[in-house]
Amino acid sequence: MDGTLNRMEAPVDTHVWGERVVEGRYAGHAGLVYEMAPTSLPSLLIGSDTWDGRDYLVQGDRRVTHRAFRDAVPSAAAQLAAARVRRGDRVVLHSHNRLEFVLATWATWWLGAVPVYANRWWSAAEIDHALQVTTPVVVLSDAPEQLQAGCTVTSIADLGGAFDGVASGPAAVDDIDVDAPGLVLFTSGSSGPPKAVELSIRSLIANQHNLLARSRRLPQHANPENAQSVSLLCTPLFHIGGVSNLLTNLITGGRLVLTAGRFDAAEILRLIETERVQTWGGVPTMAIRILEHPEFGSHDLSSLRSFPLGGAPLPPALLKRMTAKLPQLEKRGLANTWGMTETGGFMTVAGNADLQSRPGTVGRPYPVVEVRIADPNAAGSGEVQVRAPTVMLRYIGVDDGAVDAEGWLHTGDLGHLDDDGYLFLDGRSKDIVIRGGENIACAHVEQHLLSHPSVIEAAVFGVPHDDLGEELAAAVTHRVGEPVDAEALRAHSVGALAYFEIPTLWQISDTALPTLAGEKLNKKAIKADYVASCEKG
Repeated sequence: MDGTLNRMEAPVDTHVWGERVVEGRYAGHAGLVYEMAPTSLPSLLIGSDTWDGRDYLVQGDRRVTHRAFRDAVPSAAAQLAAARVRRGDRVVLHSHNRLEFVLATWATWWLGAVPVYANRWWSAAEIDHALQVTTPVVVLSDAPEQLQAGCTVTSIADLGGAFDGVASGPAAVDDIDVDAPGLVLFTSGSSGPPKAVELSIRSLIANQHNLLARSRRLPQHANPENAQSVSLLCTPLFHIGGVSNLLTNLITGGRLVLTAGRFDAAEILRLIETERVQTWGGVPTMAIRILEHPEFGSHDLSSLRSFPLGGAPLPPALLKRMTAKLPQLEKRGLANTWGMTETGGFMTVAGNADLQSRPGTVGRPYPVVEVRIADPNAAGSGEVQVRAPTVMLRYIGVDDGAVDAEGWLHTGDLGHLDDDGYLFLDGRSKDIVIRGGENIACAHVEQHLLSHPSVIEAAVFGVPHDDLGEELAAAVTHRVGEPVDAEALRAHSVGALAYFEIPTLWQISDTALPTLAGEKLNKKAIKADYVASCEKG
């Protein structure tokens, strides 16, 4: 067989999550696929009645069971159908994390329509741009009064009534080509205007398939007698990690606990204790702020068994702090993943043993992911390119060749592979400072600064210089009560960094650096703040 898994060609039960990987075709090109896989998003709900007695979503005082959620989906879909949402239409979700966000996603899929996740932290101009690019039929917002759109805008809270009603509504639309659009997300906009990333239905299913296969949690491995897993989500649902969390817990019968608002370290500590959270993940910045929080030692975090991190390589110094403060994670439970919005999920993963034996790695590829290094230099470093069923179909309205004709995504990340296929990231191709003809990878310098025992955050960037073209600046946050100055950091860098890689300009304080909505450091804002402070000074 050629591995093309649409509804007409599926060899047997279209709801089976197979484990065998074969050569196939998807989105018009060759690549690796699972021999058997679900072929629609509504089919992911099949078998979820196993978990009817368990809570699925928790936020504050609100708790919704798996049964109540599954019953609410067709009812919410009926509300969207009444607003003239049809197969193939786009529905924008403009909201903070809330239970209705998850319901709106599934109700849209139920109708064969496409959810569009808008960043709730955007300015009015940015949301207006997103609406123009995606041309939705309906916008569901938690602040509809703030939006001026050329389509229907309604309160996302109105869908909440479906949780209390009788299950009723249209039948699910599940006869759509798996290579058709299934979700639209936006890039962070850290290096330019946010781009609309169109993911296929296959992308969403394949990402879950990878995660569940690697962790041995495919539905056929489920045991209803086992204790329920509990996961905490504090990253925005409108990020790729958000949709992965809501799908994983629905399929595996888990409980997904949502925070009340934007990342708050004190709330995270409280929820881990009160909900007995077993899995909580985020980006390294979040981990740092949890470990350094003054209330860290006053909470019972013994339930925590899994702490995956993504968004950036895990600094060895942070790994050491995590295992020291959370000793139950020393042997297992830690992971570093790598992916981006355009990859539709996670491309690689490294576990505890990998992180210890190969410091700085982001791991090896998931089962249907292919990784190659384009145009490597003498050290083997070049642009990381990936091919997988999860990779985006396109940027809507932008044709920049990010995905080539053979399906390879040109990520813009620099990296190298070791002899065993482990990936190491060397920085962004656009996150390079050229000082006097010498290329400096900002991520490399940041990693070293983070190895200083007093440093908890570091951002490195270039600023104009008359003779050198650019010179290197660093914004550093030190631990409260443990100040460090530029001279100490320079001394710490001598011998570990080349002379031209040592920053010459510094901004040092105990104030947390600004972040994007997902708590990645906002390099653009950090640089702007630095330049503004220099102009004032």
